[in-house]
Amino acid sequence: MSSPTPATTVQVPFPLSYLGVQGDPTIWGLEEIAAAVSPKLTADAPVALSVVEPVVGTLLLAPRLAASLVLTPVLNPQGGWVPCVALAAPYLYLPSPAGVTANSPGYMLVGSNLQTVQEDITAAMSNGTRLTVNVTLGGTGSTVVINGAELQFVILATARPL
Repeated sequence: MSSPTPATTVQVPFPLSYLGVQGDPTIWGLEEIAAAVSPKLTADAPVALSVVEPVVGTLLLAPRLAASLVLTPVLNPQGGWVPCVALAAPYLYLPSPAGVTANSPGYMLVGSNLQTVQEDITAAMSNGTRLTVNVTLGGTGSTVVINGAELQFVILATARPL
């Protein structure tokens, strides 16, 4: 899942909490405080959380499918510089044993409306159905098949100005 477009780092808002999902080593910096996120983690329906680290975008989470979640508050947010991957195009990140990196942010979404993709994935997670998403991998058009009945989470990373 290497990125054909160069990634760089940008300054983004400081995370107010961190979320880890079993099976993926990435710790996701969230825009909301832990107290606001915590009730969402026991929901039956998928929830959307704003992510600011290590990529900027939306984390769609199916709490009922996550074997375990770790939510950590930022005790004394001071602000400052937070390293974040800036992507030239939007990306779809699926859970991976390797986690997300600047060179491997997921699958590039070319010509896709992120809001529509988010709605389609949320519906697949809610209904336990399969969904195909058109992506670009290494410059080649490809298709990702998502099983909404099994998917714990997905990240829809937004393109950031380089």
